[in-house]
Amino acid sequence: MTTHPEKHNLRAWTDINKHKLGKGIKKPRFRKAKQWVIQNRILMAVLIVEDVKLSELAKEVGVAPRTVASWIYEGVKPTEEYRAHISHKFGLPQSVLFFDDRHYDQIPAWTGKRFLKRVLLGEKKNRILTGLFAVHDLSPSDFSKEMNLAPATTRKYMHQGKKPAPEVGEIYCSFFGLPEEILFYETERRN
Repeated sequence: MTTHPEKHNLRAWTDINKHKLGKGIKKPRFRKAKQWVIQNRILMAVLIVEDVKLSELAKEVGVAPRTVASWIYEGVKPTEEYRAHISHKFGLPQSVLFFDDRHYDQIPAWTGKRFLKRVLLGEKKNRILTGLFAVHDLSPSDFSKEMNLAPATTRKYMHQGKKPAPEVGEIYCSFFGLPEEILFYETERRN
């Protein structure tokens, strides 16, 4: 009678490789759109900051992932029922999340550094502003330097949720092509 050496060594191999289990292949959490332009930048910004994939949102809402992609990349407006569900999930009104953004493709060309994922660490009180830096792949500190602002100023608006002075807020609003009541909506509610 022959014994199978694999049977009694299986437990040992499992213990040796336990730290490798469930790691999988590292893929970026959000892919960069190659052919499509993000038309609902605000919803995409909130998804990135909240770390919710399109497929996860689709499953929670009860639609196909392609449907959620059409809301973001093609500018298709979801039905009232879906808008209400998404609005409730993220705690933002429908008028903010589904703002009729006509400047999504008019952001100036950027030659500075790219957005670093570490910006998303910690608390973000202005998810829209923080997420827009990620959507447009902009470094907040380089943006600040380019606009003659201190990098700490931009961080203060992103992470602490401070409302900028009107002349400073106008810099952000004109660059991103969004009105102040949308871009700084979460700071408006706090102050």
